[in-house]
Amino acid sequence: MSRGARTALLVAPAVLLGSAALAHIRLSNPSNGAKLRWASPGSISVVISSAGSDDVPWGLHFPALRNAIEAWNGVPGATEHLVEDASPAQQARTDWASDDIHEILFDETNSSGFFPSGTGIVALTPVWFAGDGHITDADVLFNGSGFFFTTSGDPGSFDVQDVATHELGHLLGLDHSGWAGATMYPYVDPTVILHRSLSLDEERGMRDAYPASTFASITGTIRRQSDGTVVAGAHVVARDPGGRTSAGALANRSGVFRLEGLDAGSYTVYATPLDAPVSSANLGAGNTVQVDFRSTLLGTFAVAAGQGLSVGDLDVLPDAAIGLGRSSDPFPLRCIEGRTQLQQLRGSGLVAGSTLAASDPSITISGVSWLTTGVTFSVTVPGGAAPGHVDLVATDPGGNASILPAALEITPPSPRVTGVAPASGGAGGGTPVTITGSAFRAGSRAVLGENVYEDGQPGGCTVVDASTILLTTAATPGGTYDLVVIDPTGVEGRLADAFTFTSTPAISSVFPPAGSDAGGTSVVIRGTSFASDCTVSIDGVQQTQVAFDDPTRITLVTNPGTAGGPYTFSVQNPGGGTSSASFSYVAGPDPELLSVAPARGTTAGGDSIVLQGVSLPSNAEVVFGADPDTGLGGATAARLDFVDASTLDAVTPIHGAGAVSVMVRDPSTGQASVLPSGFTFVSHGGGGGGCSVAPMEGPRSPLEPLAGGAWLLVLFAILLRRARAAATAGAS
Repeated sequence: MSRGARTALLVAPAVLLGSAALAHIRLSNPSNGAKLRWASPGSISVVISSAGSDDVPWGLHFPALRNAIEAWNGVPGATEHLVEDASPAQQARTDWASDDIHEILFDETNSSGFFPSGTGIVALTPVWFAGDGHITDADVLFNGSGFFFTTSGDPGSFDVQDVATHELGHLLGLDHSGWAGATMYPYVDPTVILHRSLSLDEERGMRDAYPASTFASITGTIRRQSDGTVVAGAHVVARDPGGRTSAGALANRSGVFRLEGLDAGSYTVYATPLDAPVSSANLGAGNTVQVDFRSTLLGTFAVAAGQGLSVGDLDVLPDAAIGLGRSSDPFPLRCIEGRTQLQQLRGSGLVAGSTLAASDPSITISGVSWLTTGVTFSVTVPGGAAPGHVDLVATDPGGNASILPAALEITPPSPRVTGVAPASGGAGGGTPVTITGSAFRAGSRAVLGENVYEDGQPGGCTVVDASTILLTTAATPGGTYDLVVIDPTGVEGRLADAFTFTSTPAISSVFPPAGSDAGGTSVVIRGTSFASDCTVSIDGVQQTQVAFDDPTRITLVTNPGTAGGPYTFSVQNPGGGTSSASFSYVAGPDPELLSVAPARGTTAGGDSIVLQGVSLPSNAEVVFGADPDTGLGGATAARLDFVDASTLDAVTPIHGAGAVSVMVRDPSTGQASVLPSGFTFVSHGGGGGGCSVAPMEGPRSPLEPLAGGAWLLVLFAILLRRARAAATAGAS
């Protein structure tokens, strides 16, 4: 089944805005303005690819992505719910473009085609949707071929949870936010992880798209004070009585805005031009976003629960040459309660004699130094201040203001993990653990291995007080892991190598079972219960080039050894569990198979082929379809002639259709070389004809009411703020 013909492919930072006024900023069908949403939001299936990232130790991408999922599932007053399908069969799939899977995966080779060399896109979310706005498919792709990712704060790498939380917002139907501190802010920085936690802008967005009840709203029209004309695309923002950033909306082409999803209360409303650091370019081509006005306070309005309040026409002041914040700034600026911190922002018209203030009057701005194109200042947050976002307001000597929505994010101090007792337990789980430290808060999560333990949830953890967390371990692959405590705001504390899950490995195969005494033999070890930090030894010599692939597979490149054997080949897990097999060193080079030509033949066999390589043995055995990891199975060549050490002539055997491995083995030593998918057997007979390859194929969704099919929106969702060279330098 194919996905079928599509009427358009949109490749843009975001979908075009429709004609309706938007609370926060929703994705829309560019042809008719229909807002995008899932038809059955209470159970949106998502699959985390088991392959993970090349930059992240095996399995550790799971807790980061699960925390991102739960950030959206925790929105109060909304019905959307992401449900992880954790079946191994689904996690192993790579056909992310199929309609029946909504996958989160790392594209390490640009197989998607979305990440050409040099692109500044860190991640993106393709969204398929029908004409009425119903989303039929969406997937999250990380640019693993162009950038580094981390779950442990590696310098120059992007935080997996931070990026994933943003991308899942697109999957749920949100566009980029005009708030500098929102999760849906369109830029990412390797030093920032605060997009892990949602702002009120995202929460209002979910209440708008998937409301669990009726909420209050404020509606009005933005006009220019000078001539009464409407302002299209004005960014309208509301603050609560404490001065915290609370809601946002983008006016439509008629100047009409609608602040949705509000709780009962009083709100101060202002409009500010969407010119920097977020601009119309972040929302896609074709938007009508006018910026010829300056930040203007519009009034304070009270709404009752569920009330829809219309405030009529609201006037904005003429434009002014002052602007606070640029996309190169690391938003949001983190400000820790009870501390004073030095901050810096870029901008324009930031001249001496200007003033800088926070919208929350309890927060003090001091030590301000104006640099025309920037400003440095200190922010003092009182002890006990609640987490949340705060605007910054710069006012020049002429009284002209620039308001930067949600520029500051107030957080508690980062958790600090000082001890874990006991420090080890069985891989089967069931070990009671006490975590000690400081700044632990209710709602925190503990991460140990691939498992997340959430405060107060079944199978989770219990935050006893600010210095103690209790949990009982779940089954976890053997190995030594960091213990991480993540606060609800996203900030974290980590104790490296804090806990060891002990297990006894079991080796089922070592292939090849022999290699050159000069070293350099690639060996695959299969079995069970391998720990992520296991060690491998041959004849008591620890091997230095070992790669843990997963608990059932280890690969290594052998060190030089003494010809002879068989020697004891052992895998040892932390805690002492050991399994042994045998391996021999051979005085001579390993065979190396380089090519097979032709590389196709019929399933009936009998095709003559030439194998090229290096150090091919005169007594070689050639096997088609052997397991590349074990050397087992397959069918031997129907005939084999040794030409020289670089050439073998062979005749193919009878074999089933498909691409198979080709193995050259020296039966006297056990040395071997495998060319995966080195030969393809095709069924003979049948007709001729051609074929075509269409991108993004999969089953057609029944939610395609428009003639001609549905649309695909590709959201270039996270744009790089810092150069790739800087990321590379930071990681080296």
